[in-house]
Amino acid sequence: MSPIRLVTFDVTNTLIRVLGSVGKNYANVASIYGKTVEPEKLDIAFRAVYKHNIKEFPNFGVHNNLTPFKWWTNVVVETFKAAGSDGKELEQIANHLYIMFSTQTGWEVVPGAINILSLLKQNGVKIGIISNFDDRLEKILAELSLIHYFDFVIASAIVKVAKPEAEIFKMALKKSDVKPEEVIHVGDNVNTDYFGAKDVGLNSVLFLDKDREVPDGVNDSNVIRSLDELPKFTFK
Repeated sequence: MSPIRLVTFDVTNTLIRVLGSVGKNYANVASIYGKTVEPEKLDIAFRAVYKHNIKEFPNFGVHNNLTPFKWWTNVVVETFKAAGSDGKELEQIANHLYIMFSTQTGWEVVPGAINILSLLKQNGVKIGIISNFDDRLEKILAELSLIHYFDFVIASAIVKVAKPEAEIFKMALKKSDVKPEEVIHVGDNVNTDYFGAKDVGLNSVLFLDKDREVPDGVNDSNVIRSLDELPKFTFK
């Protein structure tokens, strides 16, 4: 393996994650507006609604004349309705949640993230973000005191290209002036992160929760269960 000069990361469930659960956050905000909805029902509904909308209106609707704000408003409204809620106050709730998730509120840094980012920085390795995320990403990273670690941040909704498309990975190569074999991409999604990066010639590391099975086609040696395991790929 060539010396690693750049490590790129996915964001959600790799470096940061929702604090608690989506359903709990949605239910807590709904209660401010006098609505009571079970968090568990909201969690189930959200997964189905998100999956549908990201398929029908990919990359937060940037190619469907939607803003990320409108895209997320639709997701929130549909989630509450699918969880059995009436339509009252849902747009206000959606606006509240959009603003809330634009800040550090509702997010937490994944254990080990700051340690590995600091270690990479200390060793002169460039660090970047390649994330299927909307235009709030840099603000969120700043509020979580993470933004200063990164040489660049590529958010799909801003560049209008999403993983696993090759172009978004090539943007990172161009920004850093490195060769594909000098890069490791780390993420939790087997298709958009692991195979997306691999198809462009990057080294891929799949970050899985301890309970998730290794997907077909993924080499066990390229899987980590903690960010603390990443140095074995970057420093050899």
